[in-house]
Amino acid sequence: MNNYIKVILITVVMLSGLNAAAQKKQVAKFQETITEAVKKAYPASVRMWGFDVQQNQRTSAQFSGVVVSADGYILTAAHTILPGKNYKVFFPDGRECIALALGKIDNKETPGIPDVGMMKITDKGIYPFAEMGYSASLVKNEPCISISYPETLNQTLPTLRLGNIAEVKNEYGFIRSTCKMEPGDSGGPLFDYYGRVIGLHSAIDVSEEMNFEIPVDLYRRYWTALNSERLYTAFPEKKDSVKTDPLSSLLQKESKQKTLHPDFATPIVKNSCFLINSMVKGKNQEIEAILLNVKTANGTKKQLLLSKNTMVGEAAHYDVNGIAVPIKLIGKDQENDLVLFELEQRINGGIDLNISDSNSVKIEMGKLLYSIDPSGKVMHSVLGSTLFNLPKINSQPYLGAMVVYNSSPVQFSLIKEGSPAEKAGIKVGDELISINGKLIKKASEFAPEILKYWAGDELTFEWGNGSGKMSKTLKLEGRGQSVFNHPAEKFEGGKSERRDGFNAIFTHDTAIKANACGSPVFDWQGHFYGINIARYSRTTTVVVPKKTIVEFVLKSIQ
Repeated sequence: MNNYIKVILITVVMLSGLNAAAQKKQVAKFQETITEAVKKAYPASVRMWGFDVQQNQRTSAQFSGVVVSADGYILTAAHTILPGKNYKVFFPDGRECIALALGKIDNKETPGIPDVGMMKITDKGIYPFAEMGYSASLVKNEPCISISYPETLNQTLPTLRLGNIAEVKNEYGFIRSTCKMEPGDSGGPLFDYYGRVIGLHSAIDVSEEMNFEIPVDLYRRYWTALNSERLYTAFPEKKDSVKTDPLSSLLQKESKQKTLHPDFATPIVKNSCFLINSMVKGKNQEIEAILLNVKTANGTKKQLLLSKNTMVGEAAHYDVNGIAVPIKLIGKDQENDLVLFELEQRINGGIDLNISDSNSVKIEMGKLLYSIDPSGKVMHSVLGSTLFNLPKINSQPYLGAMVVYNSSPVQFSLIKEGSPAEKAGIKVGDELISINGKLIKKASEFAPEILKYWAGDELTFEWGNGSGKMSKTLKLEGRGQSVFNHPAEKFEGGKSERRDGFNAIFTHDTAIKANACGSPVFDWQGHFYGINIARYSRTTTVVVPKKTIVEFVLKSIQ
């Protein structure tokens, strides 16, 4: 190689290294910006529902809002409140109080527009609040943050979503953002990257990019009018002046410099995601899986494929150059929906998993993440929650039987047609004796015992009637997917069939399809964070964290 070519190559390498360093610095700055914005915005993002203070009971579905003053003014969507009614307010720090709905604007000629509503906390106190920004100074593609409470998750703490301003003002006067919304988020705040309120969640369309926000300047313009407990069917005549955003010039400058649109120099882990094929209920099923490199306590090196248990069936294999390669099942974790296979034929690449180190990553809301599919496609997201438990609701097994309240012995009161209970021969009036050998002596023990199991589990029931005792093994079924005609239910790929019944999971906002779970999740620095285990809803993908994976792998290879 002549000296000229050597110089060229060295120069290219040096420039490449400098460029990568600059990109890394830019992403680090963006991460710092988002982290600071979340710190400012999070404490003031509240969960609410209608509340009868006399009867001390809830009277409406939950919705979201944001406190914007220390004395407790709350901005929300008009369609969530009725002027003069009371609402219970829940802060992320656990504080609870009562608020009164004040004014709302819902124009008669354009129902649902502009959807402006305001409330005021009636309990005396000083409350966490977020600074109000200015929607007039928004810039297209500007980063934005949503912190609100999806109803289906039913959590006491909000989830975070990160997006950008797709339209500063659409034909209906709304801001359009790419921060995904769903029911329960209504009235929740949209923040700019300085942690200031710039809009309130109002509505969605089917596309996950179509999320409509009420401009915060409408609250500024009609602040005085909104202080009255009144429904306005047209814009109020009384208007307040709206000042110019003191950060307007800075926002414009940062937008032109693209300092907040970093080129994610994603440190991709080579060959970290593969496809597993198997037969599930007689049909070929394809699901993604993570390739793990593990060293056992005695120094033996193993390669493992980790995937979603309920999406892997019989004759599981992966393909190498079109040739099916068998894989050896070594472990299942039904509680976390994990399945683990060992490879006998090694593959280049994979994630090096240190099984002696399960707590090397911190689950911090606002952390920039990415997922990788088998083709190498990278999907960016943001860590949207702390660790929490997701109770078994949609994943409850189906028996098709009910028992008489407080009965002892336990007597069946309803057997549904075509259910596992009916197929086993159980009839109304029969008395339950035991489930899998466990005596069930009173009605209150029946449901908790069934909830220990999953769809597909085989249970032996013993029961009796006038003809004597009977015993039969039956298989529990799944409950199937409920069908709703709401835009939030029509996102591409739909929900995972098994999407709850997890402990210590976290969420992020990437649009993983239900049949594409099993892929790895990393932070922007390349640290392994976990496995995409379920698409829960329009806004939420569920991740089983690294700690749980390490514990499962360690147990499986011992």
